[in-house]
Amino acid sequence: MNLIKIQNDYSWLISEDDELKTKLWSSLRFREKNYFHSRLYKQKLWDGYTDFFNKLTGKFLTGLLPEVTAALKILKSEYEINDCREVIGFNIENVDEDFLGNDITLYDYQVDFINQIIKNKRGIIYSPTSSGKTFIMVGTLKALPPNTPTLVLANRKSLVSQNYEEIKKWGFKDIGRLYDKYKEPNMITCATVQSLHKIEKLLPKIQVVIVDEIHENMSRRPKAIYKKLKSASVRIALSATPFKFGGKDKTQKYSVKGFFGPVLKTKASKTGILTTKSLQDRNILAPSKATFYPINEPQLPYDIYLDAVTHGIAESWHFHEIVSRLTASLKGRTLILVDRLAHGDALKSLLPNSLWVQGKDDIETRKKVIEQLQKSKDDVVAIATQGIFNSGINVFTHNLINAAGGQADHQIIQRMGRGLRTADDKEILQYYDFVFNINDYLLEHSRKRIKILTKEGHDVTTKEEIDF
Repeated sequence: MNLIKIQNDYSWLISEDDELKTKLWSSLRFREKNYFHSRLYKQKLWDGYTDFFNKLTGKFLTGLLPEVTAALKILKSEYEINDCREVIGFNIENVDEDFLGNDITLYDYQVDFINQIIKNKRGIIYSPTSSGKTFIMVGTLKALPPNTPTLVLANRKSLVSQNYEEIKKWGFKDIGRLYDKYKEPNMITCATVQSLHKIEKLLPKIQVVIVDEIHENMSRRPKAIYKKLKSASVRIALSATPFKFGGKDKTQKYSVKGFFGPVLKTKASKTGILTTKSLQDRNILAPSKATFYPINEPQLPYDIYLDAVTHGIAESWHFHEIVSRLTASLKGRTLILVDRLAHGDALKSLLPNSLWVQGKDDIETRKKVIEQLQKSKDDVVAIATQGIFNSGINVFTHNLINAAGGQADHQIIQRMGRGLRTADDKEILQYYDFVFNINDYLLEHSRKRIKILTKEGHDVTTKEEIDF
């Protein structure tokens, strides 16, 4: 008889059937994205694969338990479970739409997700940008027993600050923060992954970990942290794009599932997965219109990709002038996303009254810009490096200009999501982008963005010429 021993971080399949373990090993190993660029691969010291099941020891990340048990059933191999976890019991068995109080009515999918967390203790909240993941987070914290050591993690200081302020509003008494100049750990600690070395001795005592924007938190450092959270029986990851490149990067996908478990489903969707289009149809998210304008110069047929970005986007005054003219034609709150500082500097010189926020700016400076994009009743233009506003930050823009290019599904979906929040003075999000007919690489990426946004259900129009 096979035995599966389960702990919070890792589990083991204890079996004398070597053939069975070899089959599991073979089905749970995937090649890293761009493995062929690796120095170790080129030196033939690594085959490019990451193994998620050890065929010698039977060890695997506990979040992959559904995959392992499903494989055992398919292979008709019987097994017993030895669950060694000390699982936290939630104070609440089931929540309803009025659970949060304060005149807040939870949407059906938010209720579903909180109840799924209470039931399963771990999983991935796969929910569109601006769909209200903060309420899911707050509902989870409210359902926990008092004095439960909890980490709420994010990759960026601005998002940690936002989460800290949001959670604090709900009256949690023992809430701390750990980022930048703050070292205030508490029962609930909002922290950047980069700051956790300051409380490393406390990590084994953490019982709940909630990771916001998980797609930004799966590099080597956060994964090393997750391995140290041996007492964390509740593990929740949230993102509109938990799996990068539409799930095609299987190493990243199975790492997320390994540390946090399966994608949690909601009855609010036939497939169990929410879509942006379905929430727009319910008026939970703002309707959107995406317009792509052509960029026809300078012609860069022989530039490699990075040079094309430099000469055709970041340092192209032709492009800068088109973006500034487009911006001048718009009303309301406008956010322009750029990829490089030189591009932002150039646009700032052409739009002298705009707000220009970049990586070097402190939290207070960013907050002021965010507040303008949330509340200003006047026309306001903010320029920001795309890393700051790519995900997580709450703004209520009328217009979003993607001047940063790009092709990755998760980046494009997250960027569009910056403008999908509804507001009293907003009827629709106007998203603007560009078809770069100047270089094969840039053109291919432009077409990829059109394809991604069309697939997401947005109304996409491609213009033949500049009409502003």
